[in-house]
Amino acid sequence: MRPARTSRRQILASSVKITLLVAFLACAAVMIVQRNFPSLQGTDFPDFYCASRMLLDGHGSRLYDSAWQYRYQAQYAGRIGTLFIHPPFEAILYLSVAWLPLKDAFSLWTCLNLLLLAIASHSLTQVTLPARRWQMLPILALMFVPVLLCLIQGQDSIVLLLLLTLAYVDLRRERNFSAGCWLALGLFKFQLVLPILLVLLLVIRGTPRRALVSGFGTVMIALAGLSAAASGWSVFFTYPKFLAHLPSQRFSGIIPSAMPNFRGLAFLLFHRDQSSANIAVVLILSTIILIAVWYAGKQAQAASNLSATHDGAAFDLAFSDGVIFSVLVSFHLNPHDLTLLLLPISLTLPRVLAKKESTTNDQSHQPTFRWSLSNWPVLISIAILFLPPLHLLALEAHLFPYALLAIPMILLFVAIAFARRGRRTPEIALHVDHC
Repeated sequence: MRPARTSRRQILASSVKITLLVAFLACAAVMIVQRNFPSLQGTDFPDFYCASRMLLDGHGSRLYDSAWQYRYQAQYAGRIGTLFIHPPFEAILYLSVAWLPLKDAFSLWTCLNLLLLAIASHSLTQVTLPARRWQMLPILALMFVPVLLCLIQGQDSIVLLLLLTLAYVDLRRERNFSAGCWLALGLFKFQLVLPILLVLLLVIRGTPRRALVSGFGTVMIALAGLSAAASGWSVFFTYPKFLAHLPSQRFSGIIPSAMPNFRGLAFLLFHRDQSSANIAVVLILSTIILIAVWYAGKQAQAASNLSATHDGAAFDLAFSDGVIFSVLVSFHLNPHDLTLLLLPISLTLPRVLAKKESTTNDQSHQPTFRWSLSNWPVLISIAILFLPPLHLLALEAHLFPYALLAIPMILLFVAIAFARRGRRTPEIALHVDHC
């Protein structure tokens, strides 16, 4: 009877935690929505909403006509703001809320974002994080300023975070084709997804790599078809042309000093954007960090050759560095895009805090936790990035521009690389030579 009683207690405790989490997320949704009412001035959501309204009204072929976008923003949002610059298939995603009035659509989108954040948190517990603690992850995530910015702006970074999380989980479960599918669904931010794909191609080899590419290519073709259905085949010419002329547009949303990546750092150094000096600095820094990623991939392959399995901890750290790499080298970045850093932070902390490995009889595969001073550079880098005042002061730009946040990200990348080199004991096995 004791096991049954213990099981009931565990179920009750889990139910209470989930209830409290739902209540907390509901309160967060109300606060975020009320903050932006009675108007949505200064948010990005109307741009996505109006792009979807253009599809609903049958004007998808005009999606990248700036005059038409301004017209729809004036009609449905009562203001003219930043332009919709993402691929056409993302406007289809926002159709899930665009059938509602603007303010109701924003409220629903906020609730959906919070739900996706909870799903991403729970998904991570399937392979690496303690399942009994997953309810705390969404709460901690809401303390991260980029996540709050994403919610307040009605942006899509949480959607991408979920897709990357699902791709990571499937890679750990050897579902490489579906991992490629999840990754390709994130191509609405192709400047972030393509560098991650490059890293995975360096880390993974053989049949799993072919399966990953097959899944990615399949979904990419499907998304191209959806884009053509929404905006016509001419969109494959008009969209690149639109992006090329974007810097000259009003409300383009391109602010290099607010980009916490190599492009932003180069802008702060030369006070110009896309000059020859800027491009040279970005290319040099990107090449250096790519070589570091490639070297990490070679180490992972060496571990695979020795044990016929891929070192799970090595893969987690390599994937973490891959996400940071994509943020640093991306051509376009906004502060809310740093939401993606929640994934490497969530994957790294259990490794640097782990006291011992789970035994073969332990089916949970969860490490126990303790503070480890040997990994203090990782902990300090994460702490610096997570500090709310750092982000808030940078957003106000009274003391320093937001682009300088690239520096702690570089430190975190280097710290993770050294933590990976300093690891001596094998952890969770990930088979990479099988589909």
